[in-house]
Amino acid sequence: MTNRIPIASPVRTAAIVNRYYVHAKKNLGQNFLVDLDAVQGIVRAAGVQAGDQVIEVGPGIGSLTEQLLLAGGKVAAYEVDQTLPEILANELPEKINGQDRDECFKLIMKDVLKADFHADLDGFFDLTKPVKVVANLPYYITTPIIFNLLEADLDFTSLTLMMQKEVAERLAAQPGSKAYGPLSIAVQTRMSVDLALEVGHGSFMPQPKVDSAVVVLRPLKEQVEVGDRKQFDRVVKLCFAQRRKTLANNLKALVPAKEDREKLLAGLDLDPRQRPEQLAIADFIKISRAINEMNK
Repeated sequence: MTNRIPIASPVRTAAIVNRYYVHAKKNLGQNFLVDLDAVQGIVRAAGVQAGDQVIEVGPGIGSLTEQLLLAGGKVAAYEVDQTLPEILANELPEKINGQDRDECFKLIMKDVLKADFHADLDGFFDLTKPVKVVANLPYYITTPIIFNLLEADLDFTSLTLMMQKEVAERLAAQPGSKAYGPLSIAVQTRMSVDLALEVGHGSFMPQPKVDSAVVVLRPLKEQVEVGDRKQFDRVVKLCFAQRRKTLANNLKALVPAKEDREKLLAGLDLDPRQRPEQLAIADFIKISRAINEMNK
């Protein structure tokens, strides 16, 4: 491969934008990442090495894609913007680490929320081996994509995701924090959460109004047993329905009678006057199970 300016550099991105008359589409949540240090920081956080199978969501003009490929990753990228295949075909290197691009890169023109991973990746990935996900997620659809990936029937070793800093803080939040809530609990009962790096709004073109952060999610070695997942998620959401109200008040929808609520919480050694953000995940599991027992 000849020496070339990385796509992630401001000058190369500007040249691509001008050459193809392309612009970041607000309705797709696009912002071009023009900070090579940040892009390489994402690749390092993901630990991408030669031979790793990597799913990318929203490759854009290829800033992150290029660095994933140069690190040795075999990349399958999901994209919905029909203006981008031509750019990726022209701008990504034709030879990468001695391989033809087609051997290590596959563009899948499909909404990742509608992905059939096994069908889409068959013949390109060896799905008996683990997969990493690395993505610069659109702000407006971050949470649905995370849960779509968590529920996919694939062997993920990690999800390394850049998102709005506020959402990243909610994912990692601990009891007692204002950011702690249903999203924190839903993710932390499935994955470990590590905040890897922060990326300021000045690293993008055009610049968003908020900063971003990169989060690394890894499957828990020991799964948290929450019982009936739908019931557990419902209990958690109702407990946080009105954050300023007490636990006892928020449980009215599930346990209408005051005496029953007080008896239930006393039996679990929980103070009914507590706010939901003060409870540990184990407490919500106990509440969910106790309500299930009451309803039998």
